Amino acid sequence: MKLYTFVQLAETALFAAVLLYGLLIWRPSLAALGGGLLVGKATLNILWPEGGTLLRRSIVGYAVGALYVAIAIAAIHFLT
Repeated sequence: MKLYTFVQLAETALFAAVLLYGLLIWRPSLAALGGGLLVGKATLNILWPEGGTLLRRSIVGYAVGALYVAIAIAAIHFLT
């Protein structure tokens, strides 16, 4: 297994653990953060065929993830 692949899998496992931990301790904002990190990671990998540097794809991917977290936390605040 290549190092890059291992790092991708480790990050995904860590982000999923953050999401699960937030769910288990009844902290929806923490669960939203874990979900946002996973959305960012997914977006980064979805953009791979489009080309561009890893840095550019990471910035775009995690910006999408941050937007997801902001919307989720706003929804949690106003709907609960």
